[in-house]
Amino acid sequence: MTVTITQQQIAADAIEITEHARNTPIADRMDVLVIGSGPAGLGAALGAAQAGARVAIIERHGCLGGMLTAGGVQNIRQYTDRKQRVIGGPAFELARRIQGAGGTAQNPDEGTRLMQDPELTKYIAQEMLLAAGIRIHLHTWFCEAIVENNRVLGVIVESKSGRGAFLADVTIDATGDGDVIARCGAAFDSDPENLQPMTLAFVLGGGTRWPEGVGKETQQRIREALDQGTFPCTRNPAVFSMLHKGQYYVNGTRIPGDCTRAADLTSGEIEGRRQVMALIDWLRAHAPGFENAYLQTTASQVGLRESRRLRGMYALTREDILKCRESDDRIARGAYGIDIHYPGRGGEMVWPPPGESYGIPYRCLVPETFDGLLASGRCLSATRDALGAVRVMAICMATGHAAGVAAACAVRMQSAPRSTPVTEIQKELRRQDAILDAP
Repeated sequence: MTVTITQQQIAADAIEITEHARNTPIADRMDVLVIGSGPAGLGAALGAAQAGARVAIIERHGCLGGMLTAGGVQNIRQYTDRKQRVIGGPAFELARRIQGAGGTAQNPDEGTRLMQDPELTKYIAQEMLLAAGIRIHLHTWFCEAIVENNRVLGVIVESKSGRGAFLADVTIDATGDGDVIARCGAAFDSDPENLQPMTLAFVLGGGTRWPEGVGKETQQRIREALDQGTFPCTRNPAVFSMLHKGQYYVNGTRIPGDCTRAADLTSGEIEGRRQVMALIDWLRAHAPGFENAYLQTTASQVGLRESRRLRGMYALTREDILKCRESDDRIARGAYGIDIHYPGRGGEMVWPPPGESYGIPYRCLVPETFDGLLASGRCLSATRDALGAVRVMAICMATGHAAGVAAACAVRMQSAPRSTPVTEIQKELRRQDAILDAP
């Protein structure tokens, strides 16, 4: 459709234009529609499909995985409570397949992180979804929600093919930023002036050693540079050895901004690359073993930690995390601690006791008033502190899995998600090997 503006409007320095009414073709009708294919979206799509629903997934990138792939976050946190595994279902199946393909040297049944090869993960994720019969729509942008009487009926998208409508009984917001939540008019919380910073992840080649037992000198130099204000970033970077010798995954840049604003995302990408180059220069000059280091890749997009949070029927709290609380309507578990990065230097990392985990209530996925919509992953209903724990990828996959199963159950029972018996949702989650009960 062509949009016109008159010469008189231009001369008058108009601040807006009027778009004409349009007829938007219906591209597809599904039981469950998932917006975003990051960890939460992958879990949601697979959970809904395994429960018998017809499922489509909308993704703006050219690959599935979100922060797991395009965002370059190579460490999946975390499947265990530091003693035993507390996350199963599609999240664990993905990890198992990554391990089987040689995409990690870690065991998802152990430890606090699973390093993964994003290129292998792109392929494994797409094959899992295709095998489940899920319709994948890449290079497709969510634009607007279709709403009637506080019920989401689907979404409008834009792509190279033009504009189209996808209709669904239940739509799952797996965008991370709560884009569907915001566009449909559902209530959400956000703190734009106090958000966790963005990070542009990158991979270094040509290194020979790092903190695994031989980098104490480098660590001391970084701390001194941070104290003196001469380090190129405001945090001590997290650096992890990768599968191939001499390659290191670096999570070290820190970029303030609101990732729901295109201007902040733009400045974030620019500033992120500047910090990456400055950090490499510093490592070459000051880190023994990195004299010949070089930049191998930066992530396809800046990494995101915090933005909008659904105002749901219940908000997960700091006390829920640290006291390892349970609820009768739990639909997933987590054991990661409250991990908050400050916009400047510093942050907070507080863990639950080893061997303990917390339940995540179904109510955290359900909007206060809207029907036909569920949240998952980073945009579920939680306080800022609690979000610092459940925003990580394994937990996002678990809450996504729960949202997908809940959506499929609602379709099968011809009920609104808020009215669907949680016992039926839990029954199907357990059938799909989700872990709901404390070990």
